[in-house]
Amino acid sequence: MNAPANQTLRTLFENALQRYRDRTALVTADRTLSYETLDSRSSALAAAFIDSGLEPGDKVAVLLSNRPESVLVDLAIIKMGAVRVPLNPMLSSEEIQYILSDSGARAVVCEPEYSDPVAEQATATAAPETVVVVSDDPPDDIPETTVRDYHEMVAGDTSVEPTYRDLEVAPDDPAGLFYTGGTTGKPKGVVYSQHSLVASLYAHLAEFGFDGRDTGLVVTPLSHSAGTFLWANLLGGGRTVVQRGFTPESLLDAIERYGVTWTFVVPTMIYRLLEAPYDSYDCSSLERMLYGAAPIRSDKLEDGIAAFGPIFCQFYGQTEVPNLISVLGRKEHAMATDGRAPERLESAGHPCLMAEVRIADPDTGAELDAGEVGEVLATAPYAFEYYHNRPEATEDTLEDGWVSTGDIGRLDGDGYLYLLDRKHDVIVSGGLNVYSYTVENALTSHPDVDQAVVFGIPDETWGEAVHAVVVPAAASLTERELQRHASEHLADYEQPKSLSFVDALPTTSHGKVDKAALRDPYWEHQDRSIN
Repeated sequence: MNAPANQTLRTLFENALQRYRDRTALVTADRTLSYETLDSRSSALAAAFIDSGLEPGDKVAVLLSNRPESVLVDLAIIKMGAVRVPLNPMLSSEEIQYILSDSGARAVVCEPEYSDPVAEQATATAAPETVVVVSDDPPDDIPETTVRDYHEMVAGDTSVEPTYRDLEVAPDDPAGLFYTGGTTGKPKGVVYSQHSLVASLYAHLAEFGFDGRDTGLVVTPLSHSAGTFLWANLLGGGRTVVQRGFTPESLLDAIERYGVTWTFVVPTMIYRLLEAPYDSYDCSSLERMLYGAAPIRSDKLEDGIAAFGPIFCQFYGQTEVPNLISVLGRKEHAMATDGRAPERLESAGHPCLMAEVRIADPDTGAELDAGEVGEVLATAPYAFEYYHNRPEATEDTLEDGWVSTGDIGRLDGDGYLYLLDRKHDVIVSGGLNVYSYTVENALTSHPDVDQAVVFGIPDETWGEAVHAVVVPAAASLTERELQRHASEHLADYEQPKSLSFVDALPTTSHGKVDKAALRDPYWEHQDRSIN
């Protein structure tokens, strides 16, 4: 299955907006927008962008919280053939300024609460040239010549033929510039073509079956995976409930209130849902709980299935191959919990319909057989084109259409993928490879452990020693008890040689555990870095 090679995002969404124009597209706590409204307002905004001097191929940064304007701005960018640069509002000011500078964004759309780094960048470099503020009270610290009012722009005349249709947009043109999480250095700009993003949306429709009967719920940032799920749902003709922020109660209430059929969560959100009074809410409408972005504890997943039923669907991907390298579907979750294939809950699923996966020797690149451990390589029509301004990184990561994911894993005899570690996180202790996921899974299988992160620290005898940072679920947990538990589940060389207990783990702006923040202090005065 492949997406049409000659289709662009513009034609794809124009078809959808016309086809479903009478249906509800977006719902928030205080607003409801139809497909027709999305179409007319985004056309007016696209015309206003062009009037301000923007052209196809120009970068437009979007720094907005979860709100309908984020969707309207994205549609306007799509219609005029510009390149969308989504920014997570949780990024630091320094990170936002870096991305604005590195991307070369000519325009940025933001809310006043996120305008400080934009103002600093505009004042220091005269770029971005255009700042569109979504507010009734624009900030006064941005140079006046650059500021445009969003509400005035979307109120433009929509009765005339939109000028964006006169602009040429080709399938090979760049359409998206998404930045990685930057956990191993400065964020890298990942470039997608029109065709690759079209293919990504086809893949999401194929894997998850979104259609006009669906009501989706997104609570995580639209600048991340949730945005792709929303776009796929729009193409299927469904409606999407958009909320800012997450609490277990607000998510459960929305499921009951709107009859939500699917939602996207990360594992820590599942853990919090299980601690909430979920059985006080009617969640019978929920057919799919999509989860990913981080490893999940299999015992918690089993608890989730017992609580909500076999509605879980895991996906594995990364910025370079968005969301869909492999999927563990609802059927596999059900089989795992009824005893037919319990080991499958430890896997990342089977390669997606439009993707291929192989395991390669990290040193030679030779393909390995089932059961052998190596680096995960993936290819798909929606894989990225190149890194922006990073030709050497592109050469290191992309070869003949295959993406080196940086993940270490294996495929079993049935083609299911098991992830063991990030390549740069593998611990070499006494000459033996220790995979942090293996140790973390063993530690979190203790009932009094909430979370665990494992990494290597300097050791004169072993080179690297296994160290674990643990968030206890019970104050009574002791190091001795956890070490005994580890000895029962791990080989001698895999067992942590030291432990530390903390109240909480640091996270990145994407909500992932920031392992580097925990590990780096141990290595900052060493003559060598890990691996």
